[in-house]
Amino acid sequence: MTPVYVLTAWIATALLGSGTWIAIAGWPRDSAARWCALGGGWILGALLGGVGVRVLGASDLTGVVAVAAGAAAVGLLLWGGAWRLRGRAPVALATRMPPIEAHRGERIWIALLLALLAWRGVLILDDVLLHPVLPWDAWAVWLAKAKAWVLAGRIDASVPYASWVAQAAAPERTGVAWMYPELVPWMAVWFAAGTHWIEPLVGLVWFGLGVALLVLHYGQWRALGVSRAMACVGVYALGSLPLLDAHVALGGYADLWIAAVLSLGAHAWLRWSSLGERRQIGLIVVAMVLLPLLKLEGSIWSIVLGMACAFRLLPRRLRARRFAWIAAAVAATVVVCIAFGLPWIAMARRYLDSGRLFDGGQIAASALSLASALWAQWNWNLLWVALPGVLVWNARCWSASPTTRRLVALVALPLLVMLGLFLFTTAARYAQSYSAVNRLLLQITPLLVSVLVLALRPPDGVAARGASQSGASCASASS
Repeated sequence: MTPVYVLTAWIATALLGSGTWIAIAGWPRDSAARWCALGGGWILGALLGGVGVRVLGASDLTGVVAVAAGAAAVGLLLWGGAWRLRGRAPVALATRMPPIEAHRGERIWIALLLALLAWRGVLILDDVLLHPVLPWDAWAVWLAKAKAWVLAGRIDASVPYASWVAQAAAPERTGVAWMYPELVPWMAVWFAAGTHWIEPLVGLVWFGLGVALLVLHYGQWRALGVSRAMACVGVYALGSLPLLDAHVALGGYADLWIAAVLSLGAHAWLRWSSLGERRQIGLIVVAMVLLPLLKLEGSIWSIVLGMACAFRLLPRRLRARRFAWIAAAVAATVVVCIAFGLPWIAMARRYLDSGRLFDGGQIAASALSLASALWAQWNWNLLWVALPGVLVWNARCWSASPTTRRLVALVALPLLVMLGLFLFTTAARYAQSYSAVNRLLLQITPLLVSVLVLALRPPDGVAARGASQSGASCASASS
């Protein structure tokens, strides 16, 4: 049953996810929309498949094959419904810059970049198929539950160790991460339930995520008016980052899923705010629901998206008081989270209970470690050199673009929070160990690359015919 189920699960993922995407965002009317539906749809399909396993097949995982077949059927129905309604859906006003066609020289460079990226993908795929899941957090935290469930044939509840010892006869399990969100284990079960747990096939899911992430961002950048050549450069820049490649090759971690869903929601918010595409609101809501199910800090990212949406909905006469409104929204959100006992509140208390700042020597050590993680290690290529350099060099050009300004503001706030977290709280020890700070930065890395790509794009409203001259004048004016 293994080959049949693996094929069924992957086809169902693509059909269910892309069908859900076009049901929310509308029928894809251009190539950018089709790329978004393909990449973003696969990401949604994998996560929705995990939710489906938990809801429909938890008591008996032998029924997951039927769940996968049903998901494929639902995806086909969504495609059919969207096709029938394609003529009735309102067409959003085209406020983005018309696409700039690539000339022959650019096509050659695009082909070379894609060939290099494809070769890198072949090497990563070979690595994925030759090793089991990394025996660290990927195993102990995220996939131990999934393997136990697959081998037992059912999904059991996870409880604290003390409760498990007190009720050893109960059908419950415990572990070091019993309290963590379980969408990643559910998703692993979705792909592995019919295989008796073959770990390279589970790791292959992260390779699929890496490909889908690149496809999604190409489509999003094209939809935002980026030229084909620049979008391909951005795809190569994102796909060649060593830390991202490591998470694709090693698999089992939740950080790359957080990065994908956060970027999906942030770009949906950007297109709603800048292009007036109201159907993107549905994708924002989906991202906000999925993020807390992936990892504890997903709740924070969900709150960030929620605050961005709330600010977008504020009447213009109230936006002058934006900081007061944002502070009130943050305070209200924290109060609600405390009332419902959400796990991230306990995690924040653990970091902040000491109520003190580090002395100068400790802050200096943390700052040095953070700087080393950004500029002295091999994880990021030249991202942290290129990003501030481009923002300063091309400031006059990108600051004239409301789209780019919105994305810069959306990314700047989490970066400042991280800086304060790793410098002034007990979380500084994680900055000095490098692993946690790099993984947290990975969660916003696709958005950082998007800032880089959009900062090099001509301002909103510039016609394709004059785009090259405008970009050159902006660059010369800022230099």
